[in-house]
Amino acid sequence: MTIGLTGGIACGKSTFARILRAGHDLEYFSADECVHELLASNSQIVKEVVDCFGSDVVGPDGGISRPALRRIVFGDTMARHRLEAILHPRVRERWQAQREHCISSGRHLLADIPLLFETGGETLFERVVVVAASAGTQMSRLASRGLEPAEAEAMLASQAPIGQKVSQASIVVWNDGHETSLLRQASLAAELLFAS
Repeated sequence: MTIGLTGGIACGKSTFARILRAGHDLEYFSADECVHELLASNSQIVKEVVDCFGSDVVGPDGGISRPALRRIVFGDTMARHRLEAILHPRVRERWQAQREHCISSGRHLLADIPLLFETGGETLFERVVVVAASAGTQMSRLASRGLEPAEAEAMLASQAPIGQKVSQASIVVWNDGHETSLLRQASLAAELLFAS
């Protein structure tokens, strides 16, 4: 079983993935973790990002400052597209390789890809789980992470509307409540995913 996991920012995808993985033997891919790794350790990508956005995105340690980069790309659609052009092909290459490995070895794969629909990757998975929440809940969660309202709104606007993602899902998990509700929904989702 190859499962794509997606949804809106601050909807709880990572928490859902952690719960699902705790009860099932799954290989796991996180696009966010992959991006972190690429920006921290891939000198070619760091060079491309600095060439594209300038030295303002370089942090004190010489690596890419994610907050500085986030301020640029979520305030400018064209800048975001330039960053995506650098990162998305590399991220896609990694998850596609892991997907092929899982298929050939008979392993389940859970791939957490926030922009799965936006990049057209959903067709390569047998099931797509969308973790969704209301815009108010998303804004509240982003505020709790220290983001200013304008920055949080720009981040939400950068993704496809949550209703559009929900309409394309195999399974929808609605995460506006407490983690106990998410635990129950993860259990129900697992029954649907792994029943056969």
